Formats: sequence, C-alpha cells, structure tokens
Amino acid sequence: MDTVIIDPRLTKIQNRLFEQAHTNPLELKSLAIAINKQGINGEKLYSHPGIIPLPMPFCGYLRSLSKRQKAILSAAFLANFYKFVANSESQALVSNISVSEKVFATYSDEYMILHQETNEELDHIWSFRTIHSMVVRETGVKDSFDEPGFFYGNVGAISQSDMEKLTTHFTFDVELEKTLSHLMNGKNFLKNLVEQLQWQDRSWLYRTLRFIVGDAVRMLPAEKVQENGLGGLWLLYRYVANVELKQAESFLFDEPENFDYEPLAFELNQGHLADEARHYTTSFDLGLELYKKASPEAQDFIRHFLQKIVEDNINGAFMTYLEKIDLIKQGLLSTEVRVGLDALRMSLHHPEFADKQIDLDELVDSWRDMSLSWRKIIGSLEQKSWHYRAQQLSRLIQSLELELNKDRLGNRYERYKDALAIKEIQKLVEVAQ
Repeated sequence: MDTVIIDPRLTKIQNRLFEQAHTNPLELKSLAIAINKQGINGEKLYSHPGIIPLPMPFCGYLRSLSKRQKAILSAAFLANFYKFVANSESQALVSNISVSEKVFATYSDEYMILHQETNEELDHIWSFRTIHSMVVRETGVKDSFDEPGFFYGNVGAISQSDMEKLTTHFTFDVELEKTLSHLMNGKNFLKNLVEQLQWQDRSWLYRTLRFIVGDAVRMLPAEKVQENGLGGLWLLYRYVANVELKQAESFLFDEPENFDYEPLAFELNQGHLADEARHYTTSFDLGLELYKKASPEAQDFIRHFLQKIVEDNINGAFMTYLEKIDLIKQGLLSTEVRVGLDALRMSLHHPEFADKQIDLDELVDSWRDMSLSWRKIIGSLEQKSWHYRAQQLSRLIQSLELELNKDRLGNRYERYKDALAIKEIQKLVEVAQ
C-alpha cells in the first residue's frame, strides 16, 4: 500500500516531546481517583470565578453565594466543562486510528504519534468521567455523562431545532451513503460535496463532516482517503477543536497567586494541558503537511469545509456573555451558556444550596433586563481568551488562505481583528458594536 511520507523533522520533534512527557508517569487517572475519594472540598475553588460562564459580577444572586457554595459551583462547572471535552475527545479515538492506518505506514513514527495520542485521550476520558461521577454523587443530581461534543456541531450558538438533531448514535442513512459514494469516486467528485455545502444547513455540515473524518475514513480504501486529503482535513478540523479547548482550559486556573485553588484539580488541569499542547502542535503541523501534499481538488475541498468551521467558531465566540443570553429570545442557545447553566442547575441539588433555591428561567430573564451598557463590555479574562483564540485561528486562516465571509460574521469579524491586535490587557473593554 502506498503511504504518505512527511517531513521527518516533525515526527522527531513529536517523539522527543512524547518521551520527555512520559519519562515520569503523566496519566491523569491517579489524580481523578484522589479527587473522587476526597469529594468536593468546600474550602477551595475548582476554577477561576471569572471563567465560569455565568454573569458573576453583574448578578446579585450569584454574588450572594457563600464561599462553600461558590466552591461547589466551581466544581460543578469543572465537571460539566470536562464532560464536554471528553465527549469531544471521543471523536479522536475513531479518527486518529482510522487516519493513521489509512495514511501512514504501519508502526512508522507518523502512525505511532496518533496512536500515542489516542492512548492519552482514553486516559483523559476515563478521568473526566470519574470527576463528573463524583460531583453527581456529591450533589445528588441525576446527570448523564453522554452529550454531543464539539465534532457534533455543539459549538457556538445553536438553534433549538439543531440541538434536537444532535445525537451521539450513528446511523448510516441514504444521505451519508451518497456522501460516501462521492468520496469513493475520488477527487473529481469532491466539488459535489462543496456545492452541497453552499445550501445545506448547519446540522448537515457537522453530521457530514463528522462522518467524513470518522466512519468514512474507516470504510474507504487507503488510496481514496489519501486522494481526498481526509487525513489533512481531520487534523486541521481537530486543530479548531484544540483552539476551542485551549482558549478556555488555559485560563481555568488563571492567577493562582490570587485564588485558593483545589490542588488536585489544579494538577489535573496542568497535566491535561501538557498532553494537549502536544496534540495541538500535531494537529496543526501534521495537518498542514498533509494538506500541502493533497491534490488541488482536495485542498479546495478542505478549505471550503474549514472556512465554515472557522466562521462558526468566530461567530459564536466573539460575543459578550449578555449578548449570548439575548440569543435565547431568538431560540438560540450558546454552548458556553448551556454549560454554565448546567453547572448551576447541578449545584442547586447540593444540600449546601438549600437556602439558595431559585427558578432558573426567572433568573435568566433577570439577566436580560440588565443595563444595556454592560452588553458590549468584556473583562480582562475574556480579553486574554479572545486574544489567544484570535491568534491561533489567524494561523490557520493565513496558512490555508481562507477568505472569511465578513457579511456573515458582521461585527464578530471586527472583534476578531481587534482581539488579534490586543497589545495590553485592560480591566474592562468595550467591544466593537
């Protein structure tokens, strides 16, 4: 079988980083087990208060929470955040293995990089499920760990109808069979998928793309996977997911000198960051290398799909929290808002919240009535997050020469450009109208 040969410098760097990381045991399991046995430590925080996607500074109810209640809320947020991460990482289990087997020579350095990362992802998923189970036990809430992650389109602002279509159960229907047929016919038929992309809805985009980089890779012969550039598509798509994860996770325990963080949770976060830093560079460097080796037809196909994903990311990310709350009136729910509300909903089941029971719908309505002057304001932590995201997306946009649809993005494009140009983080900033 013909395989793709890449620059050996990339694999040498990745292998050296992997060996350095695992000279001493780096699995997260032991930390997750310790957190599970300890339970929620009501004297410590499990995340930076400003990273919890709730209007903490503006809402009297949230400000009135006791120290112990805030600790429980931060633990519930950590559990829901990593629940989303774990369900996103589950796609990597399928796609990493399938791509490595169809694109690279068996047991070559390139092949082993994706297998090594898959082993780490399994550790992450187990550990995050253990933490979620602990918080469920401590609060007494009934909550499933299963949920559609990033690769199911659960990113940015989602309409209720799209949300209802999200499912983690795979069905191979007539539509996906048609997609597979296009891929089986090779690079000359990729334009059919690009044409479909122009008029299909968001749910079609993510369902089709998830199939293309997952089960389709597994079902197609190796030569078709390589001809269609599906290895590069998967890794560059994974890169956007890495950006989504890292821009939040990097600031989960920001300013440790100012907050009393739970040590085990802090260490688990740092260990996961170390793994994901390598996965992140693999996604971009290896993905871009495979993209450059793809045919012109495959490159065009990759660019069109990645442009839509990047636009969705920018459109959903560069909004203030209160603007995301406003979307609820339009039947749209931001993933970030949902994770925050789920954390609060979970916390309300804890005995410590007996004196803080509240109707969440009424609480959200009260946030909508907040002063309009706050709707364009972001704090220092959001500025850091926006700047980081803008920098990393800019790398991809420039490398693939993507031409973003500025009309579709509206003021979010201006905010992306402003965030990219940030020179100094300020306490509060008013963003582009």
